[in-house]
Amino acid sequence: MSSKVAGALRIAAAMTVVVSLAAAGYLGRSPWIVVVATPALTLLYALGKFRRWQMVWRAGGMKSIGLSVLATLPVQLGLGYVLYLLGRGLASLAAPTASAAFGSGDVLGVGLMFLICLACSVAIIKLEGSATVLQDAGTAHATAQTRPLAEEVELDMDQRPLTPETFFKSPGYWRPDPLREALEGLGKRVAKPTLAASNAQIAATEERLGIRLPEGLRALYRVMDGGYVGALYVPLKRDPGPVYDDWRGAFSIDYSSLSPLKNLRTVRAHYEDFTHDPADMPAHADTLLVLQARYGDMTLLDYSRPGEPQVSIVDFDRNGALTDITFETFDAFFRALRRPKEEEARPFRRELFRSKPLGDLPKDRRASVFWGGGPHPFVNMAKGRDDGWRPKAMADDVLIDETQARIGAKLPEAIKDLWRARNGGDVAYHFLEDGLDGEFEPFEELAPMEYVVTLAELSRRIDFPPGETPWHESIAEADKLVVLNAKRDALVLLDFRREGDPLLVVVDDFEASGIDNARVFADIDAFIGKLRKFERSPLLPSPL
Repeated sequence: MSSKVAGALRIAAAMTVVVSLAAAGYLGRSPWIVVVATPALTLLYALGKFRRWQMVWRAGGMKSIGLSVLATLPVQLGLGYVLYLLGRGLASLAAPTASAAFGSGDVLGVGLMFLICLACSVAIIKLEGSATVLQDAGTAHATAQTRPLAEEVELDMDQRPLTPETFFKSPGYWRPDPLREALEGLGKRVAKPTLAASNAQIAATEERLGIRLPEGLRALYRVMDGGYVGALYVPLKRDPGPVYDDWRGAFSIDYSSLSPLKNLRTVRAHYEDFTHDPADMPAHADTLLVLQARYGDMTLLDYSRPGEPQVSIVDFDRNGALTDITFETFDAFFRALRRPKEEEARPFRRELFRSKPLGDLPKDRRASVFWGGGPHPFVNMAKGRDDGWRPKAMADDVLIDETQARIGAKLPEAIKDLWRARNGGDVAYHFLEDGLDGEFEPFEELAPMEYVVTLAELSRRIDFPPGETPWHESIAEADKLVVLNAKRDALVLLDFRREGDPLLVVVDDFEASGIDNARVFADIDAFIGKLRKFERSPLLPSPL
């Protein structure tokens, strides 16, 4: 109800300005009336955009307000004269008259217009400011506070403090992928790194660097040896608003990762990658430890003073003040970290952009359209081999027979038909409506037949860390599980452990749950026939 009243008052205020200035022109008042009215129009405009001008004040103070006023004054002056001349034009059609001299009546008229609009503006601000947003601060109580309108919020922060368990989002794509490296089988042993760092690894890193890491940081490394942390910020002022100028990105916001222990090094070592000129080296470069860096944008542990190191976020590439913010301890830095709230998904009717199932196409076309048309990821990687070997473009009978002999099983005809059209690569038909979650993507690519191998053989190519059991020992009959693709803890398998046709097994998180919670499809022909791709019709609106 209040929004409707506020809308009506906005219309009333706008019409008061339009009618007043047009009437001044129609009645032949002095053109100077527009000049006198311009400051009033500017103030009324600011009140009409009260929330936005609040944001300008919080972001830049009086300087930003002054610049905004200077930009608004000429616009309001021009608008005022347009309305005034419109009234003069209407008057000239009736009976042309000369403009009167500027007088006190003009000032009174401007004042009356201003008071009417001011009353409307104050009422609008109160009506729109009455809505509050309850925000969970992650403490024992929830705080209700007035928030700017949704479109005025630049950075909506989740006020819940982080914990070591919520700090990391994923291991990060920089981490070695032993599954993929072993699948590619370039003739070298693949080391499988541990996810979390051991006390021995932390101690070895401290000995290498000649420092002791803060206890809070050591606790993070015991959860995960570095990784992707997502977008994290720290406040630049005591009461930060939801604007970018009040916050500073931590861990080099474009990278948003904590470096693994083996990559920790000083600013000097970082700079020596590209310069040996002492003039280029920041002060105390030997006592600044880089937790993350994107060029000169760094999150640092500062050991330049005795005791526990400070945490500084700096930008050495920027002129002027280098340090944006410093925290006395790592714990203080960690307590200040905040993550932006996840944006609500915009409505998107995905079903409007689905192609027909692959099985609806003529059988002789299915294999050729199944594959994507982009670069072949396995061929691109194979180009780095010294011997010049590449996977075949299409699987022929010789390759199929060699593959079946290597895995000790006969591949389903549906699989062979697909690989005869293209020997692995990106997949165009890569999502499935299965009635469980509505839809999911079982895979985005599949390996060439030269890479197809049993899980037992894949496991034997990997050096597992101490205390971790190799998969060929922990998974029953791993030599009867055939890997069609492996990437970042995701597996696509053929399961030959039972009599008859093999099962198709899709594993989402092999590291955490093995194959126990995998999706299993008994009819491979039916599975392939149900696959779809995105195919937007030109008659439909854009999904974005």
